[in-house]
Amino acid sequence: MINILYRSICAGLMIGIAGAVYLAVGPPLGAILFAIGLIIICNQNYILYTGRIGYIQHIKEVPGMGLFILGNALGTLAVAATQLMSPANLALAQTMMEAKLALPWWMVLIKAIGCGFLMYLAVNIFKTDEKYKYLGIITCIPAFILAGFEHSIADFFYFWCGGIYNWKAIMFLALVIVGNAIGANLHHLDKFKKI
Repeated sequence: MINILYRSICAGLMIGIAGAVYLAVGPPLGAILFAIGLIIICNQNYILYTGRIGYIQHIKEVPGMGLFILGNALGTLAVAATQLMSPANLALAQTMMEAKLALPWWMVLIKAIGCGFLMYLAVNIFKTDEKYKYLGIITCIPAFILAGFEHSIADFFYFWCGGIYNWKAIMFLALVIVGNAIGANLHHLDKFKKI
């Protein structure tokens, strides 16, 4: 359990670093560079919720995802703390997340599903195609960012940076977590017939 938490925190650190780069550089270059976070996560076998939720084999595994989310959130918090020395990044994160909180819930859910769909593709190509293993990551990650889709762990980082800690943010994150799970599992809905 300690090893799982540690590897989850490391994944959160990488997403936080990728998020910090995105805030510093902005789109489209920041979206491309964000992919480096997932490349390192996959190569180091760190545990990222959005990279693992598409591989559940049974509904009983879902509660265990909570530990992944906790570790990921802690990792993003650690990186967000380093952003205190960058007021411009903090202001940008706050503006970005306030705009996201103004969206209707159904739009947030759809955007989260889109991200989960692309995240599963990115990770699955890495796992199954030795020749083009990085192609999924370097295309799917910028695609979901530039499309404005919602990634739950990245959103943790941006909320921390923006100093937004309220019930609305918690409900937003819960909705994105669910949406990411739905999107990641759209590729193999047939497996749920066996559950």
